[in-house]
Amino acid sequence: MAEVRFENVSKHFGSVKVIEKLNLTIADGKFTVLVGPSGCGKTTLLRMIAGIGPASSGKVLLDGEDITDVPPGKRSVSMVFQNYAIYPTMTVRENIEFGLKNNRVPKAERNRRIEAVSVTVGLDGLLARKPNQLSGGQRQRVALARAMVKEPKVFLMDEPLSNLDAKLRTAMRSELIQLHKQLETTFVYVTHDQVEAMAMADVIVLMHDGEIMQEDSPEKLYHDPDNVFAAQFIGTPTMNILPVHDQAYLLGYRPENVTLSPDKPDDYAYLRYGRILTREMLGAETIYKVDLGQETIMVKSSDSQVKIGDDTWVSVAEDSLLLFDKENSERVRRGDNPHYESILAAVRS
Repeated sequence: MAEVRFENVSKHFGSVKVIEKLNLTIADGKFTVLVGPSGCGKTTLLRMIAGIGPASSGKVLLDGEDITDVPPGKRSVSMVFQNYAIYPTMTVRENIEFGLKNNRVPKAERNRRIEAVSVTVGLDGLLARKPNQLSGGQRQRVALARAMVKEPKVFLMDEPLSNLDAKLRTAMRSELIQLHKQLETTFVYVTHDQVEAMAMADVIVLMHDGEIMQEDSPEKLYHDPDNVFAAQFIGTPTMNILPVHDQAYLLGYRPENVTLSPDKPDDYAYLRYGRILTREMLGAETIYKVDLGQETIMVKSSDSQVKIGDDTWVSVAEDSLLLFDKENSERVRRGDNPHYESILAAVRS
């Protein structure tokens, strides 16, 4: 296991600044997911750890040792790529063994590791097959096994499930979670999929334009976002963000925290009257778009009886309301702002 630390790292491609003086500590033994939109810098950070895309400036440390200029093959890390990068002319065994041979690991030790890791990832019995005889999930397991057999301190994964179909992707997510618990090794996983991040991570590092927008547990990131970007990146549908009229603030609330009612409710902090524009039945939940006059919002409800065109009261409890500063998009929390109660009063009016 190992801690990875970035100290004031920057990455420039010519005149383009992808990352500028970023600091981040990836905790020992945790499943850390770097998530964000395309081009936000998450894969750039992963490549810095691997040594295949070195930092323009700053330091990368592994267990306190500066590895910024250490060649990729000399770092105790293994990387699983998006396209698996397995050799089509080699058998499963030969693919797994390839790195060990290059590192001159003795044959008896190679065989021991291969047998152990093939059982762990469910490839025992398939070692003599070629990649074209395997399913997508099995090829992904070969890539994992090849990384595992090196017994690295850190596993790096660059969107390893993106080429799988939805059903297999869900199954492999579960397998990776179990694998991490079994190995108790540091995992650093890159994805643009917020569902993957929420499902798998111990810690999520949410990035945008080369900056860390929030670093937290999935639960904290979802329920207690630090800014509008974090609030709207995580969650489907995204959080409703509306202006607080005549105020320099924005109001946020999750679609599932909205109550729809034909009758005016007695207990509420936020209340509006609107009309149902669209309805999407998704089984246990139904997604509604509601016209409030000047704005539209999304609602996620277990009530599937509401129809398009229905008029409805929209209400939200006070503990489900979040406030943000309109100018800088940062979260405004109770206790941090002496005008918090008066802002809420404006919401109620």
